[in-house]
Amino acid sequence: MPFVRLWTKASRSRRLNIKRIILFPVIVYAAYVLIDSFMPLFLVGFVVWLLYNWTGKRRFW
Repeated sequence: MPFVRLWTKASRSRRLNIKRIILFPVIVYAAYVLIDSFMPLFLVGFVVWLLYNWTGKRRFW
């Protein structure tokens, strides 16, 4: 059976790294918490930047 041969060939490859399996959700959750907590600051900064650009000034300095 080709499926059995394919499965045995795949199982011989490198095993899953347990640290990656554990740390991946932790990293994703930490990124979500950071984005969620700093989003109001980003939005206020974006609005200030838009208002500054709408005044007609072309340079920041």
